[in-house]
Amino acid sequence: MHSPLGLIVLTLWPMVAAVLFSRLDRVNAVIWTILGGYLALPPVVGIDLPMVPLLDKNSVAALSALAGVLILGTGSAGPAPAMPGWIKVMLAMGVLSPVLTAMANTEPLIDGVSFRRPMGPYDGFTGAIAAAIDIIPFILGYLVLSSPQALRAWLRALVLGALAYAPLMLLEIRVSPQINVWVYGFFAHDFGQMMRYGGFRPMVFLTHGLWVAIFTASAVLAAAVRLRDRAIDGAARGRRLAILAGLLVLLVLCKSLASILYAVLLVPLILLAPPRVQFRLAAVLALVVLFYPLLRWVEALPVRAVSDFVMGLDADRGGSLEFRLMNEDVLLARAAEKPLTGWGGWNRNHEVDPFSGRVTTVTDGKWIVQMSGGGLIGFLWMFGLLSGSVLRAGRAVRRAASSSDIPAAGLALILAANLVDLIPNGTLTSLTWVSAGVLAGWAVRRQTDSTAAAAAPARGGAEPLRVILT
Repeated sequence: MHSPLGLIVLTLWPMVAAVLFSRLDRVNAVIWTILGGYLALPPVVGIDLPMVPLLDKNSVAALSALAGVLILGTGSAGPAPAMPGWIKVMLAMGVLSPVLTAMANTEPLIDGVSFRRPMGPYDGFTGAIAAAIDIIPFILGYLVLSSPQALRAWLRALVLGALAYAPLMLLEIRVSPQINVWVYGFFAHDFGQMMRYGGFRPMVFLTHGLWVAIFTASAVLAAAVRLRDRAIDGAARGRRLAILAGLLVLLVLCKSLASILYAVLLVPLILLAPPRVQFRLAAVLALVVLFYPLLRWVEALPVRAVSDFVMGLDADRGGSLEFRLMNEDVLLARAAEKPLTGWGGWNRNHEVDPFSGRVTTVTDGKWIVQMSGGGLIGFLWMFGLLSGSVLRAGRAVRRAASSSDIPAAGLALILAANLVDLIPNGTLTSLTWVSAGVLAGWAVRRQTDSTAAAAAPARGGAEPLRVILT
């Protein structure tokens, strides 16, 4: 996508990050560099440099935040917990997975008039760089944002980000998604998909209306956590309740059934259930997502019954789900031909029409994209890191959960809901990675000595990353 202004803004974002790091403490500088970039930078536009994957809004914001931490250190965020072995293994798998996939796909695919080129060392190299950039938000969440105070700051930022987006979303709901066109000069997706139930779905500066909906759902859940967390006076409780109610209305106006269901089911749980129960449900959801490919392969999930249920609620949404399940069946069968490393890029993971050369399958869910393109290795490093963060957080409180664990329990449910959404959709963003890193780091702090970590005075100055990572 060519957008001169979009490219200029992407190029200037490191300067914005420099201002944030000069004005804010390290926690908020990292948060607003990543979250602000995600919300304000243009979608589907990237800086194309030699030997480097396309640098989009997520990667530019992540690299800018990383540069700030490398130059200035963790500062007021204090020392980060030592990184456990399972995280190091997953991170290493993430970087090596594209290389292994490229090595296993050196043959061209010729099917009728269709020719799909082989993969080579360059593909493996650029894939490894892309994976390393993708996981930067996870690392920053772990190193800088995993203290109890920083975790609360992350939840607060999600709410504030949604409140800042609310006027723009309401405008697009009224007049159609046009803000990205007005500012950056292009429409980011298929306009027809932004029309639903006789109205419009907002996009603002995100890739699709579904991305806006899942972000709003995360903000709703974060607002519920803030309403329950800590003792607050009546005025503050009233304000937080009003924010929660307003965001719920905004979420309904996003017209995304799945995101609405996440909020309807999880908000009461956040407000009423003990933290241990919340962690357990989040762990169950994370395990279902982690084992979803296996359950689909052995046909142990009642996906058709779910499809029929959704069809009864909404014929259009049921039809959309049925279409996705049909494509999953085809893509799973193809993935089974190269189960470990997958088919890689260049549409090699798709079925094609041998007479026209047209791709006949569609990859909607992030899990099937990762499974068919990167195989079990590609799937396990990504979803093992994301789901593992939820599971380790639940394990950290399995014996002695307390009211102080409410923010982390809420974040676990936010991340679990986003993981569930990765089954039908591709809504994996830098915010998902940040939440996973925050939760994984919090789990280590909580399991080792959370009380001492919360009471210890913040240390200023730079914290060498070589010490933090060992």
